Amino acid sequence: MLGVLHLHPPHCDFQTRRCLELLLKTVGSELAMTSRSIGPGGNYQNLPEAIFRLRGVRRDQACIAHAWGPAQLAAAAAAGFPRLVFSPQAGIHPKWWRWIELILRNRDVEIVCPTQFVRRMFISHGASAARCQVVSPAVDAGRLNGADPGIRARLGFSKTDLVLLAPGESSREASHRSALWAAAILNFLDPRYRLLIWGRGPMVGSLRRLARAISTEALMVLAEPAIGGEIDFEQIVSAADIALFCARDPSPILPQGVCLFAGLPVVASESAETREFVQDDVSGLVEPSLNPRRLAQRVRTLQNDPRLRQKLARAARSVGVARFSADRFAADWRQVYSRVSGSDASRPMAPLVAF
Repeated sequence: MLGVLHLHPPHCDFQTRRCLELLLKTVGSELAMTSRSIGPGGNYQNLPEAIFRLRGVRRDQACIAHAWGPAQLAAAAAAGFPRLVFSPQAGIHPKWWRWIELILRNRDVEIVCPTQFVRRMFISHGASAARCQVVSPAVDAGRLNGADPGIRARLGFSKTDLVLLAPGESSREASHRSALWAAAILNFLDPRYRLLIWGRGPMVGSLRRLARAISTEALMVLAEPAIGGEIDFEQIVSAADIALFCARDPSPILPQGVCLFAGLPVVASESAETREFVQDDVSGLVEPSLNPRRLAQRVRTLQNDPRLRQKLARAARSVGVARFSADRFAADWRQVYSRVSGSDASRPMAPLVAF
């Protein structure tokens, strides 16, 4: 039986975690899959330990090393795995690109990208177009279907509140600060406008401080502190009226996919990745800039037109189901593994002396 060894960080971002979980749940029942984490608190504490330990892995048990991050790809390549899959879901720090380029010059690596934008970025760094493909992340519909019908009240929203959701974790790429500024403008015009944020990510503290500086703390609700514990992002989507997506390229697109899949009307700032999933006035409203005033105006346009909201909600659901389907995700990954398993693993490999 074909074996796949998943290598990932100990603390994965939302998109990486969901993709790995769904892959293990769908394709994992057909293949012999195992997973190991590399980094502080993981199975292997650092890169040298991972390389040393992975060299002892029996190749008949793990024919393919599937890396979810650049450190994991470096470990698998240096450990001598002949079949490599690399599927980064989060942004790659600039310091890693020279190592990735070195690996691509010395190994045949199947690169799986979440968007066409990321694929073009890899090709610009020397990746072979023939070995670089796109598999969009998928929504775990079971998590959405199990949403708490009373979640809106538990988060402290009234029935008359107009709740904007800034999707995903709060990172620089997510640009939740722009969403907060837009919500503050809207709240000044109409106090019913509130902003809902999951409450995870490195920028949460900064958002708290900004909210106190520009308005009352009641404007922004952090879901996990409000609930008093952990909650899935999918569980809070049903509490929102509109998704306000302000992310920059490259950024995780699964949070946007969850909102589309749930049929939530979307207002999005324009980016190369947004254009792949949201068409202006068809499946959402797209603002060419990150200007909070202009984003706020787009939200007002949507809120004041019930027929437009209904049209965009239906279109969002249609796009979400088509582009973020778990069945499509599983089928695409079966093809990836089938193609990689048929590659020539006996070809002599150039040594990676830099490691």
